[in-house]
Amino acid sequence: MSANTQLSSIQDVKQYFATLDTPHYFISSTNFNLMNLEQWVKHWTNINFIDCYDKSNTSVILPSKIGTPVFDSIESVNDFLLGHKDVVSQIEKDIANWQMGEKQDLQAKALFLFFDKTLEETCRSMDLQVCLPPNHLVKKIDNKITTTEIGNEAGVRSVPNALEKVSSYANLRAIAEQYQLGECLVVQSAYGDSGKTTYFISSEAEYDKVASEIEFEEQVKIMKQIRCAGTAIEACATRSGTFVGPLMTELVGIAELTPYQGGWCGNELYQDAFSNSIRAKALEMTVNLGNRLYERGYKGYFEVDYLIDLDTGELYLGELNPRITGISAMTNMSDFCYRTVPLFLFHLLEYSEVVFNLDPNEYNQLALAEGASVTSGQMIFKYIDAGLKVITAAPESGVYKLVNDELTLISKHHDRRQALATNEVFIMRIMDTAEYAYKGADLAIVFTHFRLQSTEKTLTEEARHLLNALQERFSYRELTEEEKMLVERYNSRSSLKGSSYIESEDRKEEEDDSAVEDVS
Repeated sequence: MSANTQLSSIQDVKQYFATLDTPHYFISSTNFNLMNLEQWVKHWTNINFIDCYDKSNTSVILPSKIGTPVFDSIESVNDFLLGHKDVVSQIEKDIANWQMGEKQDLQAKALFLFFDKTLEETCRSMDLQVCLPPNHLVKKIDNKITTTEIGNEAGVRSVPNALEKVSSYANLRAIAEQYQLGECLVVQSAYGDSGKTTYFISSEAEYDKVASEIEFEEQVKIMKQIRCAGTAIEACATRSGTFVGPLMTELVGIAELTPYQGGWCGNELYQDAFSNSIRAKALEMTVNLGNRLYERGYKGYFEVDYLIDLDTGELYLGELNPRITGISAMTNMSDFCYRTVPLFLFHLLEYSEVVFNLDPNEYNQLALAEGASVTSGQMIFKYIDAGLKVITAAPESGVYKLVNDELTLISKHHDRRQALATNEVFIMRIMDTAEYAYKGADLAIVFTHFRLQSTEKTLTEEARHLLNALQERFSYRELTEEEKMLVERYNSRSSLKGSSYIESEDRKEEEDDSAVEDVS
């Protein structure tokens, strides 16, 4: 296929990527967020820091860790990966081989979970196209204050709120009274994921615990606290319009999985999760947001969290994440996307030279009707204790059979969709033996074919059996005196080379970017 190829059907899209010789590189700590894309894109390579598959996944490149620096941000991990001599050598070799043939696109492609100006410049020097909106635009939209304003412009309302500077508890209460937000409030800072910068405040004592974080911000989002259910949905803003994936539930703040009250810890996809009207409304709102983002110059993938008011039935904008996210694996490996094409392929098309004339409404209506026809879920298993320990045992990644509270490995295959039976799960191990387990660290991600959350927002009995079995697969020991000295020396979780570095534990502004990557 040449660069001026026109695609007008789903089958055309499948064929295009199956035969495309353009190299694509996903540079990230793990391949979690874009799992299985190598099954759809001919020359797809994951350049990773963590070996989740014990070298069994041939799409994963793992550079030598000799001389690994102290990482102080997610971007610094990616900078290390992209600048590593092993990686540079492999990319140069790939590009040289590719350019010997008929070039089907202008440049080889690079993708990141998080990136900065330095990584943009590095890609330019390596003749790699960053297949993402410019970093300055991503940062601007990633601001929760900005996304609230974009939602207002698109006619997508947030929970009743005020966007204000807060200087004291008395000041917070005055703002709440002015905007009629009630006694129980939710306060969010401009940046932050996985619930780390979402604060639930109904008293001065609760405010005092987080006062320094709130008062540090130039502006925060102060919301009325509602009784709600969380949802998550991904979409892709393109020149043809906005393509939208299936609507999912969210697992938030479950104490057995996350130490954070508002912390994201999983998702579910099943037909009875939402009414037809809620799904249709979420689709409409997401299309409106995608079209508005495109008008602002933002192209490609994004995710939206909506909140359903359980008392009124209203659907509100929770937050908008302008990037690949923690539900990207769920979206793209959903049964619906395997019957059509993964939503993320539309993102790759948007950053290609190919002409595509597909009607997003046709894809969206199919996702609306069939997107949740098969039950699936993902559970994020975090280390919830406060004390730092060293992992002494961890499960291999692969397909397991779950019987009562026991997990039996039946296949080391790295394809999540190889877990086919109802009592089979796919475990993606993140942290391995000899690594540091710290509060909030991602230990493993588990994919299931059964419900994880009850109507009371607690784990189902089946999910508890799974969690008990998974916990038995991990063991820990206390730190030695030498290790304690090492920890004190670095004085930062993000400097520990055993850190998991999945997407966004502590996302803040770039100047305070000491994040450990989480999967959300």
